[in-house]
Amino acid sequence: MKRLVEIHEIKPILDKTRPFTMVAQAALVDLALQVQHVLAENIRGNFVECGVWRGGAAFLMAELLRHFGVTDRKVWLFDSFEGLPSPDGIDGPAAMAYAKNAASSGEFQNCRASLEEVQRTATELGLKSYTIFVKGWFDKTLARNRDRVGDIALLRIDCDWYSSVRCCLDNLYDQVVNRGFVILDDYYTWDGCAIAVHEFLAKRTLSSRIETLPSEGCHGPAVLRKGGVSWNWEYRVHLSAQEIAKFVQLSDTFILVDQGAFTSQISAGHRTIPFLERDGQYWGPPPNDATAIHELERLRRAGAASIVFAWPAFWWLDYYSDFTQYLRSNFHCTLENERLVAFDLRRESGSSSSSGN
Repeated sequence: MKRLVEIHEIKPILDKTRPFTMVAQAALVDLALQVQHVLAENIRGNFVECGVWRGGAAFLMAELLRHFGVTDRKVWLFDSFEGLPSPDGIDGPAAMAYAKNAASSGEFQNCRASLEEVQRTATELGLKSYTIFVKGWFDKTLARNRDRVGDIALLRIDCDWYSSVRCCLDNLYDQVVNRGFVILDDYYTWDGCAIAVHEFLAKRTLSSRIETLPSEGCHGPAVLRKGGVSWNWEYRVHLSAQEIAKFVQLSDTFILVDQGAFTSQISAGHRTIPFLERDGQYWGPPPNDATAIHELERLRRAGAASIVFAWPAFWWLDYYSDFTQYLRSNFHCTLENERLVAFDLRRESGSSSSSGN
């Protein structure tokens, strides 16, 4: 699993594209992480945004392609470049109230930005070669261009109303590849967006889970993943693998307590021993504290350098209280956060544990 860069490393990219979007900073950060994940995991396909306004979210994706030296993918920007169409009754009373004030400066001129303005910004940012613009209403442009778009790794839908969201899903969802992302910017904002998503999933009898993404208020985006893979879960696994790589030397063997959830993904290239272990395979939780302590010492004598508890097995730390006390009394805790708790089996306890986010 390849490394995702830290947020501070991509902050200049976020700052550069932030003036051209209404998307909250926390959601932009999550979008940056998703783009990185697509690239790190070699999830094939292009990036598509439907409803771009001044282009900031799309430019963030394009900037990340440039940052990582990716030249074989494009960011497609679909928009009327004439503002939003009128909402319908299904979009809810808040949408109808918005439409009454859509021309005011407080409503960003009904989300209107001209094609020429957005293309000019792309050129000024040096992103022209990474972007493809398609002007027009979705019911005309999506079907006409979807073969040109090809496989989609990430589809970002930011078009507010029921008819537009449903049009995007009907026309482009099938091109989103396995483990690809569908981001629904307005799922929690407008009734029509949520109805369109639910109707689409029900019509297709799809079991995709709707996950909440970070926001700076009550109106955050949501995401669907193809293939039944939760983004929140996979991202936590990815972070955990990076953290393990930082404090466990590649030559070391470590014990992983994860209930067999993701050993191959989180091992970060190390030799990993499940716990409990029989013939190299996960054997289930121990029947009691004494067994856990005995098996720990057996593996420690065999050369295990660390033991790492991942969050699916955090309940062990409470349930096997004597085992936990044995670890904390005898070994140095090298990491403790919401994903991992780790002990160095070669170092005696005595110094305070480190912590992470």
